[in-house]
Amino acid sequence: MSISIHIPFYNPNPQKKEGYRQLTRYEFLKENIENLKKLSIRNDIFIHTHNNFLDDKNLEAEIINHEISENDLEKGHLTWLSRPIMQKQKNDYDHFMYLEHDIKFSEKNLQYYLKHQQNLSKHKFHLGFLIYEKNNKDNLNYCIHVAKQFDKFLKIENQKYFINDFENYCCFWLYNKKIFNNFLNTKFWSFEKKLTNFRHNYGITERSALGLHAISCNYFKATLIPEINFKPDPDCFIEHITNNYFNKYQDENKKNLNDIRGVCKFNLNEIVSETKNQKEIKDNFYMIKYFKILLWKFRFLTRLVKK
Repeated sequence: MSISIHIPFYNPNPQKKEGYRQLTRYEFLKENIENLKKLSIRNDIFIHTHNNFLDDKNLEAEIINHEISENDLEKGHLTWLSRPIMQKQKNDYDHFMYLEHDIKFSEKNLQYYLKHQQNLSKHKFHLGFLIYEKNNKDNLNYCIHVAKQFDKFLKIENQKYFINDFENYCCFWLYNKKIFNNFLNTKFWSFEKKLTNFRHNYGITERSALGLHAISCNYFKATLIPEINFKPDPDCFIEHITNNYFNKYQDENKKNLNDIRGVCKFNLNEIVSETKNQKEIKDNFYMIKYFKILLWKFRFLTRLVKK
């Protein structure tokens, strides 16, 4: 079993330190690569960058320097330059991953994926992950992007799954060879097609990390997270090691922020609503999504009505 891992590395200011640990982007990248090399399956890591900063660094990865204009670099186009190489590798690996440099995907995350993805793929569902950061004041971990508690679930073969239908962006994508090759043949593989989750369009860098599981792609019926002991499976959580979002918004305002992907609103024990408030959903996701697509395309009408 094998996996190809592609990481974009934008490093305009190599000496700049970030997050509560005050490390440089290179230090976060190095930490992440060392972590990835511990995965129990054969893994090849490819770093896509824009200058020669990494040329003399001792990393267990192949460094690919791309020629890219300053204008395109600032817009985020570097994040798309891994795709031609990934496409050439389509028959060489069992799994394919696009990963941001500070998303610490670990062995427990891999085992979680291997345990659940095949069965969910069979039913045309995407396996969800949740990204978190640490709050050093209360010693709790808080999810990024979860601005609304999970209150819907679906049962498949007696396993309960929470439905992430609000924001399934998680800074990376991971697919097996079959899904990856299907991805290559869709309009979403190219840069031109914009993605949305029916609340907003994503930016250039976010689109590259959304892969094929953006809600508007309509490839997967939904993103599901397995339930264990009334909570999301603990192995679905992945640390954002830069840890620079938690303090971005004032604490007193976080409970009112519903439309910001970077907000750390709920700690890991709060992201699921109380059992009495949860609702079981039937498997009619495609119909719901087509309805959402129509609403999105004609959203100007709702604005006119509000006026």
